[in-house]
Amino acid sequence: MASEVLCGRCGALLTNPTAPCPRCGSPASGGYHSSSVRPRKSPAVAAALAIVPGLGHFYLGHNVKGLAYLVGIGGLQFFGFDLDLTVIGAAVGVPMELGGGGLWLFSIVDAYRTAKHMESGGY
Repeated sequence: MASEVLCGRCGALLTNPTAPCPRCGSPASGGYHSSSVRPRKSPAVAAALAIVPGLGHFYLGHNVKGLAYLVGIGGLQFFGFDLDLTVIGAAVGVPMELGGGGLWLFSIVDAYRTAKHMESGGY
């Protein structure tokens, strides 16, 4: 069964979600919640997709984090490259590009670790 209805107090499986819980007697008014099994996400696939900044996190359902990596890495790379075109700008542009590259590598590791954490039931 893809979706089960559990008692909000004791966690018993309910056959009738509108009736009080047969185990603990908890009333039906707001004491119940639906639990659904989320599909497992592969850490290896998340890390492979994270080669494109943010895509691994989008795969995991962490859209805000994926968008933050996409904008952060893209911005650092774009503005760093633009600043490299002048001698004075290179002093700022090169560290920005290196920072973008470091953030990109970290996002791959973070996608893998997030998927591992989700696999163990953490998220």
